[in-house]
Amino acid sequence: MMKALLFLACLVLPGLVSHAETPRDAIAADLLAAAMQARSQAGDEIGNQRYSLLIDYRLPSNERRMYVIDHEQDSVERFLVAHGKGSDPDHDGFAEHFSNTPNSKMSSLGAFVTGNIYYGKHGLSLRLRGLEDQNDKAMDRAIVIHGADYVAPGRKLGRSWGCPALERKVAKRLIPLIAGGSFMYVVGNASEAALN
Repeated sequence: MMKALLFLACLVLPGLVSHAETPRDAIAADLLAAAMQARSQAGDEIGNQRYSLLIDYRLPSNERRMYVIDHEQDSVERFLVAHGKGSDPDHDGFAEHFSNTPNSKMSSLGAFVTGNIYYGKHGLSLRLRGLEDQNDKAMDRAIVIHGADYVAPGRKLGRSWGCPALERKVAKRLIPLIAGGSFMYVVGNASEAALN
């Protein structure tokens, strides 16, 4: 009885609702195709085969634009995710500029894999390693997945210093699952001039 009540309680917690959708139903076809192609190219870099993360920074920050695919269950969950302060200089909720440059406070695009868990100034955090020239400084820039108070439903999200920050309760639940080499793919609307 207690297990059943706990299960029902989890279903109604904001940000932790499991969507009974497949990735093909929930994710834009172009994003899913590009991500799965990049995932296949990552090969041995992927240590955690069960999960893939996709972030669609073409969407505004008040939409659940991080998709976490469970390949074993062929299911997907969606979450709020912040972008970098430098990516959104007019603070309108849209990321428009992306960079791999240290101190730019911008988000980076492309393929990543998750690393190890650690506890830093934002609490439970997860390192990210970039797999491309456009994001290969992620470790040096300390671009990590972490929880943040400024990520919450029903508000214009605050902005990170380039990290894909999540709601704190989501980060607490998600980080242990996706650590150790899960694939992450990030897209955004950016002209060549907006990529530094």
